[in-house]
Amino acid sequence: MKINLLPKNETKWRWMLGLSMGCWTALSAQTPLPLTDVSAFKNPTKTWSIVGGVTGSPKDAALKGQKGTGVLLATPGKGSSQTDYLVTNTEHGDLKLSLDFMLPQGANSGVYLMGRYEVQLYDSWGVQHPKASDCGGIYERWDENRKPNGYEGHPPRMNAAKAPGLWQHLEVEFEAPKFDGSGKKIANARFVKVVLNGTIVHQNLEVFGPTRAALFTDEKARGPLAFQGDHGPVALRNISMELLDKAPVTVGPVQYTFYTGKFNTIPKLDTMKAKPVRTGTAEKLSSVLADGRSDFLIVFNGTIQAPEADNYQFILQWMELGQLIIDGRTVFDGELSFDKPRTIDVPLTAGEHKFTLLHAKNKSWLPKVLGLYVQRKGSHLQELHGFGSVPDTDPVPVITVHPRDQVEQVRSFVYMPGYNEGDGHKKLRVLHLGDPSGVHYSYDLDQATVLMSWRGAFINMSDAWHERGEAQTASPLGSPVLALWGTSPLGMAGSTTPDSTAGLVYKGYRLDEVGHPTFRYQLAGGEFTDFIRPYENGRGLSRTVSLKDGSNLAYRLAKGKTITALSKGLYLIDGDYYVQTGAKAQVVTNNGGQELRVSGSPSVQYELIW
Repeated sequence: MKINLLPKNETKWRWMLGLSMGCWTALSAQTPLPLTDVSAFKNPTKTWSIVGGVTGSPKDAALKGQKGTGVLLATPGKGSSQTDYLVTNTEHGDLKLSLDFMLPQGANSGVYLMGRYEVQLYDSWGVQHPKASDCGGIYERWDENRKPNGYEGHPPRMNAAKAPGLWQHLEVEFEAPKFDGSGKKIANARFVKVVLNGTIVHQNLEVFGPTRAALFTDEKARGPLAFQGDHGPVALRNISMELLDKAPVTVGPVQYTFYTGKFNTIPKLDTMKAKPVRTGTAEKLSSVLADGRSDFLIVFNGTIQAPEADNYQFILQWMELGQLIIDGRTVFDGELSFDKPRTIDVPLTAGEHKFTLLHAKNKSWLPKVLGLYVQRKGSHLQELHGFGSVPDTDPVPVITVHPRDQVEQVRSFVYMPGYNEGDGHKKLRVLHLGDPSGVHYSYDLDQATVLMSWRGAFINMSDAWHERGEAQTASPLGSPVLALWGTSPLGMAGSTTPDSTAGLVYKGYRLDEVGHPTFRYQLAGGEFTDFIRPYENGRGLSRTVSLKDGSNLAYRLAKGKTITALSKGLYLIDGDYYVQTGAKAQVVTNNGGQELRVSGSPSVQYELIW
């Protein structure tokens, strides 16, 4: 086992704030690109067509289209060239972009921001050490006179790519290069964030010029979005764009008044008897202007200049009590904590608006936090508070575990998706298995269920092992994460709701020579066993479930909304992952969904591939 204690620049609450901010910036109004035809693009070639859907598989080098609309499909031929790029009629500067894409085996494509800066789309399934040419990478710039020719490429932080034939999701927040009045570049283009399949693979990354095979060699303030169509098949859907070109609000200096004392509610200022300790003027509101960490009230008064009539989103962040008043109307009054910010929609007319913000804090052990943000459709998120108002605190370590030459096992609690501490939905007996091949999983010992599996780095144990531990939980370090919550492999044959986990009795596990466990249970009058190991050098999991001396048991290999048989023994589950088996399986409708079941067999082997 290898355990790393890495310095972390932010505490847990600050990290959670960062996650919240990521959610806030996603509150956008992206405009879907209509895909009923190709009229949104300039002179599209026959390489591109509109279809109603596509299918692939882990080993197919092509994608098959179905009749209909809503999906763009590229099928380049031998003579394909840069003329087969698909270029939007719309040009953009700063931009938020989201889309789904599908690649067959070995395929290569790309998304060019402004037709100049490429985010690579590539079949990188199973690559353990990604390069700039792998999926999610920012491709190299190119110069025939340099050695090497390629330079300034940026590989993704980790390989978050899925298997060929699965839909994948890409989100990009991009800032265009900036120019002064004379046309001189004063700021480089920047990828604010690139998210592949839910994993941040780039953040705050500058690019100094167009990447290889761009449509243009120069740089400008605006340009079209382009999709590479000459290197291999690719399918695209759900393409949405938000142009971030609206003017920001402006905020003048604020007047502040500071009071000491315990305020259990936000008082009415016109009847309050407390005398201020200090008053003054500041460039921006800030928690730093309050003395100490508790027993105070601070009041800010200022003006916001709205550039035009619109709906503005104010995002509030403080510890304990606060109130925001705009134009004499209380838009929010209540208690907040660092991990639960509040977003308030406020319609504003063009022009000046007065605001008052009050904040009271009484608990010294809580950090001093005060944040006020604003955004609207088509604009960047703005911080209206000053530096240090949402501060960092003392660093804590990130404690990671990495398997070397054998399987590693660690235990922790795990929260079910959508629930937090105190909700009562915590899995208490979870074993995390890390394999040197780079594929790992979390196993619920109570229900014989693989809760989730992932590739890449193994696990973060900080919450369980740092000091006394907090929630006693662990989290995957790798990506993509395959969530299999509630998919027990057990059921009674013939039942419409085949879940026999109520009669399951855990009996421990045996380890093979490299540490792969065989889980043992008593069930249905016999012994149920579950053996899991890596598949194809970490590209998936192979699972063998069996029942000895038992009866009337069905195996449930998968469940979902839609299960599609792609070929003999290969099934697609909700478009998220594949199940492959040599057993005679049956798709059964159950509780409004579908299940893949095998009955009448003492043992079944199958693979989970994603």
